[in-house]
Formats: sequence, structure tokens, C-alpha cells
Amino acid sequence: MNQIISEIITTLKDSSSLLEAELALETVFQRITQQLLSAAIKQIDLELLHDYKEQGYEIDSVPDRTLQFTFGTVEFERHRMRKEGEKSVIPFDKAVGLKPRIRNSPLVEMKAAQIASDGTYRKAEEAINLLTSFSLSHTTIHTITQKVGETIQEWTETAPLQDETSQKDKKKTPVLFIEGDGLMLTKGKEKKRPEIHRVQFHEGVEYKGKQKRPVLINSKMFESTVSSKEAFKRASLWLESLYDIRETIVISNSDGGSGYDKDKFHQIIGKCQRHEHFRDAYHVNEKIKQRMYFDKKMEKKMKEAVRTYDWDRIETIIATTESRIEINNEKATEFQEELTMLKAYLYRNWESLKPFKMRDLPVNKGIGVCESNHRPYSYRMKRQGRGFSAQGAGNVAAIISARKNGTFLKALTDKIPELTTKLQPEFKGAVRAALKKSQHRPSIGVKIGRIANNGSPSSPMGQLQKLFN
Repeated sequence: MNQIISEIITTLKDSSSLLEAELALETVFQRITQQLLSAAIKQIDLELLHDYKEQGYEIDSVPDRTLQFTFGTVEFERHRMRKEGEKSVIPFDKAVGLKPRIRNSPLVEMKAAQIASDGTYRKAEEAINLLTSFSLSHTTIHTITQKVGETIQEWTETAPLQDETSQKDKKKTPVLFIEGDGLMLTKGKEKKRPEIHRVQFHEGVEYKGKQKRPVLINSKMFESTVSSKEAFKRASLWLESLYDIRETIVISNSDGGSGYDKDKFHQIIGKCQRHEHFRDAYHVNEKIKQRMYFDKKMEKKMKEAVRTYDWDRIETIIATTESRIEINNEKATEFQEELTMLKAYLYRNWESLKPFKMRDLPVNKGIGVCESNHRPYSYRMKRQGRGFSAQGAGNVAAIISARKNGTFLKALTDKIPELTTKLQPEFKGAVRAALKKSQHRPSIGVKIGRIANNGSPSSPMGQLQKLFN
């Protein structure tokens, strides 16, 4: 310890600035950590050999190995043992659950995948190289991310099926919101542009902080690049696993796109107290704008009529707008067709256009959040020259969803055995033996004292004091 402290002090003395000192100390601490861990592994490895020798094993070789931890790259040696008629074994690797040809620790892979779900693989490489004492190439990060994403997707589909919670013990909530929407990505490696189909549910909105920032209560997100049906299936499994909604008012919302009709939501809900479906107001207004682009004045009145849920007024506006079309206009027929399609659209979705205040609901807000929650996915996978295959996009999206749902670590530890491999009893025994051998009493230096004498100098104690002094 004194030697380490002396080296730190020397480093500080030889540095001309705090920045220079910190850069130098970063290297010093990394080297010290590597040396200490390597030395500790060596002691434990030697203790593990005893049991194998008693079983007739002999030392075959002492191979070295390099493993990247989050605190740096560590090189260490351990013994390989062999026995006639048996496969050779490395006691240390077996005791800690270290598989062959693995170069990165489980925590390194987990953190690499997390960073890569927020930015490009090259940016993740730069961040890791800059902020940590280990390095990973962007191709390695890509491989790790895809492997982790596949694992999470598999866990998301199987974990709810293994849940054994009884119906009476499942969560009950007065209101549950469910939304679905698709996010089209830029063209990638395939001819067809990949699309992320998303379904999410939550229990409402609460406002936090001085700025009253809206936060969804117990939000859960599910996605699929296969189909909207697959996304609904995943959401359905978790909905059934977590909630008892027999006495719940379920409020669903969508833009009415292909695969997101009311019946798709009704299929995954099952039995509930009541199901109310909304057509997303933003997309309804966009549809009006698209169909009535030729008459801005009447377009504004149409939006107001839909907002007040007045069908008679809508018919009047349609008729008025049609009368305002000039017969001599070469696009007159086209404009009339647009009005016909708009009226059919509004009639078809009229029940879903009814506003909150007219439905006798215990809440007056909470829908329209699915599209705003596209951002973590769109920021990571759209534009900026990024291209994804459907499978690659699905793996990255699965990591984003798991992080948002708070299930990232649970998914990996459930599905990847090496993340939860327990240290074997022989390893713990070797650690205890190594600790006993390394224990020592700290030096307290030379003790200084004096002989007390409360009697005369001629007394026996006085003579002894005189002798020592």
C-alpha cells in the first residue's frame, strides 16, 4: 500500500497541471487494478489445484488469458489440469463459470448494448473508448447488440407464459390506456422499408417537478418489425400476465392505419368493464387538411365541427364547400371526389371521434402518447444515413423497449446462463484459504514507555529505574 501511495504522490509531483496528473493517474490506476486482480486470481488458482491433485490430476500447462472488464483489460494465468482418460480442465475457469473464447465480461456486453441503443455503433465505440479503460470496435458492438436484442425478444415472448400469478393477485386499475402505431424507417439493406409496429399501455398521466412534466404511470412498450399482429400479441401476453381488467375501463387510441383498427385492440383486451376507442385527433385533422386543401376557410370550419362532434354541421360544411367549387375549374371533379372520401372517412369513424367530455369517463386525458413516444426509436434508427434490415431494427428496438420497461437486466439474467452462473463451492473454499494465508498483523512500530516509581531511589523499583535509565 505504501508503495502505491508513493507512486501516486510521485505522479502528482511530476505533473505540471491537474489534467496531466489525471491522465497519468488513469494509467497508474488501471495498471494497479490489473496487477492486483491478476495476483488475486493467481492465489485462488493455486488453492484450487489441491482438490484436483488429490483426484489424480496433474498440471498440464499454465495458459494465460485476457478478459475485458469494465475497469480495464486484465491478463492472468491459471493452471490446466489433466488426468488419463479424462478431458483436461482449467479449475479456475470452471469454478467461476468462465466459458472458452469469451473475451468480454458479461457487464461489458450489457453496457455496450445499452450505449448502442442510444446512438450509432461508431458513436458507441467512441464513447466506450473515451470514457472507459477498455475498447471495443464498432463491429464488435454491433455483434453484441444484435445478440442481446435477439435474447430480449425471445424473453419478451416467453416470460409471460411462465408467470403463475393467480387472477385474484393480479393488478387492478380503474382505467387502462392502450395505443398502437407504426414507425416507418428509412430504406436499409432490403427493398422494403422496415417498419416498427408499436403497442403500449399505461395507467394514466402524472405531473412531476416544478415544470409539471407529464410522466406515464406504469407504462409498458412492445414492438415488432414482423407485423402489427405480432406487436399486439406481445402486448396481449403481458397485459394478461400483469392485470385483471374485468372491472377496468379500457381506453384505446390509434390513427386508424392498417392493423390498428378498433377490433385489433378489442381482441387483446378480452373481458373488461367497458371499452372506449378513439381515433387520434392529430391524424383526423391531417386527413381533413389533405382532403380540403383547396378551401382553407371551410377546412378550418370542418375541424371545428369535428371537434364539437356535430354531424349535421359536417354535412352542411360538405354541401357548402361543394357549392363553392367553380364548375369551370379543371380540378372540380377531383375536389368533389376528395369531399366524398372525407365524408365517408368521418362517417366510418364517427363513433371513435366522440370527445372525452361526451363519453362520461373518469378521466379527460391520457391518449395520444404513442406517437410522441416514437422518439427513442426514431432518434436511434431514422435518417443520418442509417439503414437497417427488419431483423436488425427489431433487435435494437427490443433493447430500447426493455430499457424503457425496466426489464433489460431481468431479460438478460433470465435468458443468458453465464450472467447468473453462481460461483462454485470449491471457488469459495479456495478464496477462504487464500485469505487465511494472506492475513497479517499490521506493524504498530516500537513501543516507548517508562518505569513509574513513587518510592525512594534506594527502593528496589528505584534501583531498577536507575538501571534502565
